[in-house]
Amino acid sequence: MRRASSRPPRPGRPGLALVAVLAHLTLIFMAWSLANRQCASTIGLEEAIERRQSRQAGSLSALALGVALLETGTPDPAKLSGSPPTYKCFVEVIVDGAVTPYTLTFVELDPSVSSSPPTSRWSVSAAPYDAEEDIGIEGPITSF
Repeated sequence: MRRASSRPPRPGRPGLALVAVLAHLTLIFMAWSLANRQCASTIGLEEAIERRQSRQAGSLSALALGVALLETGTPDPAKLSGSPPTYKCFVEVIVDGAVTPYTLTFVELDPSVSSSPPTSRWSVSAAPYDAEEDIGIEGPITSF
């Protein structure tokens, strides 16, 4: 005689639950992988932006000093050279707690003759000071 089992018979195929759990885990890991990749990209982008800002901090400060110099006057016409008239000097900027020299290049654009009194327009650019290339330029200056 057979003994009556206490469990009712299972419907469906045996082992289907294992396949369902594995499929579910696979989908979860795929979603996690995509989210992780997105987070890594965002973190990398933020680090690149921070590096660029720290690199540009010195140049932007030097440009600000150049514009401030133009507010005190214009370079002495006797010190202008080339065509268009160009004047070079260097300024010292504090970058990350260290004093760093930058070369400022002032280029006079076409003077406006239609205004009264005549005004001049200048282009200002800043670059890190190169001791070999920028030898003999004036500086550090604080006013024209």
